[in-house]
Amino acid sequence: MAVKRSGKSAGKILELRRQAEEQVRLDKGELQTPPTEGEAQRLIHELQFHQIELQMQNAQLLQARDELESANADLEAFNYTVAHDLRQYLTTISGYCQVIRELRNDDHAEHFHEYLEEIYTATLGMNDLIDSLLEFSRVDKHVLRRQPVDLSAIAEDIVACLTLTRPERCTAFHIAPGIMVEGDPDLLRMVLLNLLANAWKFFGAGKDAIVEFGSIVQDREQVYFVRDNGQGFDMAHADILFLPFKRLPGTNVEGHGIGLATVDRIISRLGGRIWAESCPSKGATFFFTCA
Repeated sequence: MAVKRSGKSAGKILELRRQAEEQVRLDKGELQTPPTEGEAQRLIHELQFHQIELQMQNAQLLQARDELESANADLEAFNYTVAHDLRQYLTTISGYCQVIRELRNDDHAEHFHEYLEEIYTATLGMNDLIDSLLEFSRVDKHVLRRQPVDLSAIAEDIVACLTLTRPERCTAFHIAPGIMVEGDPDLLRMVLLNLLANAWKFFGAGKDAIVEFGSIVQDREQVYFVRDNGQGFDMAHADILFLPFKRLPGTNVEGHGIGLATVDRIISRLGGRIWAESCPSKGATFFFTCA
């Protein structure tokens, strides 16, 4: 973010410098006529005004520096993800293609389907990673549409889709009815999709897995939450939860560390906050607000 000084502002600063130099000469006895009380007051007021103006410009520069540092951190993490994760998928595909190419006649023909399945799985992983990267990059470019949004209905749709993909999972979903919010329906769907899918992936090994979506009032503010009774995490690592391309230590669930970063970026655009509370082996709760 470039901060430019206007010509008018620069002219005032030059005038103030000239007046200050005259004041110095006056103090040295070079001028015999001191400024009037009114002129002195005007000079003080102008100095105060420009001091405030400089403070505002400094604040803008600091904000621009912080945004640049954040962008550089995202870029560094992005480069690592592309270099590491995509290369891993490509290595898998290349390896199995090499094996298939070197097979002669019917040697190991019984493994063909297994090799092809591994190749196919790797391509799906690459496609999923690319989709996640595109989703993350599009958040800031999305044109906001603020309107009443039925979060409960969106959550019900997402739960239905998750259940269809893995019907063997015994998970109880509890969706509070009638939760409405003012916001962008597309972005809020992305928020709930990532939070509910995360809770669904990290549920406990037993058959009493529970994922809950609801709303509470805290300090006169409406707060929405997604809660699960899954693996949970150590709050000592909470500071990296919403960083792009970062994963919690010991995480053994598939993912690229982009989902929660995307959620954080969306909630920020909507003028809200997001945070989490958890304890290892006792589940996690993600809270968010919307302005």
